Amino acid sequence: MKQTRTINWSGYTWNVKDTHGGKWGPGPNYFSSSHDNVWVDDAGRLHLKVTRCNGIWYCAEIFSTQTFGYGTYRFFIDGRPDQFDPNIVLGLFTYDSISADAPAVYHREIDIEFAKWGDPHALNTQYSIQPPKASNTESFQTLLNGYRSTHSFKWTPSEIKFMSLHGHYSKPPNPLEWYLIKDWSYTGEDIPNTRNEKAHLNLWLMDGRAPIDQQDAEIAITKFEFEPLNH
Repeated sequence: MKQTRTINWSGYTWNVKDTHGGKWGPGPNYFSSSHDNVWVDDAGRLHLKVTRCNGIWYCAEIFSTQTFGYGTYRFFIDGRPDQFDPNIVLGLFTYDSISADAPAVYHREIDIEFAKWGDPHALNTQYSIQPPKASNTESFQTLLNGYRSTHSFKWTPSEIKFMSLHGHYSKPPNPLEWYLIKDWSYTGEDIPNTRNEKAHLNLWLMDGRAPIDQQDAEIAITKFEFEPLNH
């Protein structure tokens, strides 16, 4: 996959995915590096947008040029992913497409996903560690009370701790229960080690299906933060 564009956002450099007229996963979908699909606004917010052009739906994805490793990955969302069309998926995750052992360890994938997977009545959020199995996934319903929310996971060799909060917070607010949407700790056998994984953010279509409402979809992410382990 030829790389054509990078952006600077939240103090890091990111590659913008472009499938150049072909379909790639996830989905599979057409991904575009167009400024119509991926851009940073004057306030420094990243925008990811699913658009329709000449009858074709195009999705959006960026991934970091560097590997961060163990630590806390934190995403500050400005939008309502809890209200997405059932075929829209927002992914915040790690993924290794480079290492020789990546397929054997499920690409070191750790996910926060807003998705109903095509079912209007399904829960709209999940935390997961690959491979997909019941013990590796925590699905729940998110109902935001505004446009700002923070979603994170702290990845260590022995535990992955997820947390979602109402509002934007680098440190858990007090009292936590007033702001907490969900938290979940995973200590199972599939915690990946770190090697060449990157941080990814994407907005895409389940199985490449058009949105049920036939409308474009957009999300803004105010910033991304990474705190190294033991920092």
